[in-house]
Amino acid sequence: MASLKSSKCTQVKLFELQNEMILQVDVSGFKSGHNAKVKLQLQNCSHPWILHWGCISNGNKKWFIPSFIPSGTRVHKKSALRTPFIKEGDAYVVNIELRDPKIHAIEFVLKDTKHDKWLKMNGVSFHINLHEQIDVEDDGARSSKCLLNEMSDEEIEKPLRHRNLCNSVFFPKLSTSSSTWKGLSQKNNIVSNMYAISLEEACNEMVGEKSNSIIFLSNKMPAWIKFPASVVLPFGVFEKVLSEDINKELATKIACLCEDVDRGDVSKLKMIQETILQMKAPRRMSIEVRKKMKSSRIPWPQGPTEDTWNQIWQAIKKVWGSKWNERAYKNRNHDTLCIGILIQEHIRADYAFVTYTNHPVSRDSSQIYTEIVKGSVETLVGASTGRAMSSITKKSELKSPIVTCYPSKSIGLYAKNKRSIIFRPDFISEKTNRYACHGIYDSISMENKEEVVLVYSRDPMVVDLHFQASIHSKIAEAAKIIEDLYECPQDIEGVVQDGQVYVIQCKPLSL
Repeated sequence: MASLKSSKCTQVKLFELQNEMILQVDVSGFKSGHNAKVKLQLQNCSHPWILHWGCISNGNKKWFIPSFIPSGTRVHKKSALRTPFIKEGDAYVVNIELRDPKIHAIEFVLKDTKHDKWLKMNGVSFHINLHEQIDVEDDGARSSKCLLNEMSDEEIEKPLRHRNLCNSVFFPKLSTSSSTWKGLSQKNNIVSNMYAISLEEACNEMVGEKSNSIIFLSNKMPAWIKFPASVVLPFGVFEKVLSEDINKELATKIACLCEDVDRGDVSKLKMIQETILQMKAPRRMSIEVRKKMKSSRIPWPQGPTEDTWNQIWQAIKKVWGSKWNERAYKNRNHDTLCIGILIQEHIRADYAFVTYTNHPVSRDSSQIYTEIVKGSVETLVGASTGRAMSSITKKSELKSPIVTCYPSKSIGLYAKNKRSIIFRPDFISEKTNRYACHGIYDSISMENKEEVVLVYSRDPMVVDLHFQASIHSKIAEAAKIIEDLYECPQDIEGVVQDGQVYVIQCKPLSL
């Protein structure tokens, strides 16, 4: 492998990868006591990758984890690190700062997130020596061609042996010997310096199923199908905030209460939720959340800035705290489940709908079944007695929906303002238990809904047959596209505003 080192204690390595893609690694530092900085750039790259890496000390082949972790990094099985490459200009970049001069080298492999493949170099991990002393007179780095090996997730784990890492490394301000502290964090911790990120900045390992679904669909759906503007508090933000000095006493209290719950005293679940509501937010968090909301065009609620942030902060804590409601606690993967928060624009809907790409009663896979009501989604699930309007649409005739029931609900629920925000729990459920988590954690709206007496005599969904057919057809067409993309039946929730169809969330249909 060719490399160079300049008078500024810098080395550059180039690796020729697949499809004309180039990996450039720039290393500087560990001279005169300075930190080492490693910058990895993927050039001619069309989609995100993951860096799976660890550190090596001199004379030791085992990986270990440094004390300072790049933003967005996940600890993988308490051993290796996984850092997403972030888009910067024409390249995808990872920046690593290493503060321990005992670190002799870093080793890594690459994961192609689009094709779910792992790549090594000539059958071994990429190896970058941080103390290399090679003098090269020219200013250009020569490149090395790499024979890359594709591997599965299981294969990538076999050659990697690392020392274990306890939570205290990542949350040093939070000391507790309680084994039940694992209930506050996921097995694969996310370690991030970011309190809030846009969906464009997220990788699939930083956020939950709701966020990943929006990211996936928004890049593939036609433009006429809309999605609410969104930002996300990624995995690990709860643990990060709780580890702050301002929350040190609360962290200890929550750990003790978790021990009581694990011994069978479920009455302490309510106390855990109440304690979480007492958490204080770092000042930088409020600044970041507002900045990300503004850049993502999510409306900042009206009112004094400090009062508004207090409302937002309370809503965030209520979503986090819902992990400790009784129904959620009974879920078998409670201890390992980590909750992010999806902050979304809450659209004041003219209509709300739920649609199933297999008929939920007859199980007919050739039919799309839709229910639609006036007002918000909450109108669908019990605002008043009565029935929603329903229709059946054959997948072979998407332009010809058949209305099977006209609406009879007397009360609809509406948001007071045309634009507001809602906070939704974002998590990854177990593949073997994927339906158990849905609906047991709380979504919190910034404003209460108002009840409106529904009048159907002038409702275009009832009296205008052309409008009626257009909306039901659009919903069915969107559902069919989503089912085709996921290649399985879907349960889809959404709203209609000014004739535009918005998809709020979707999940595999439980048959």
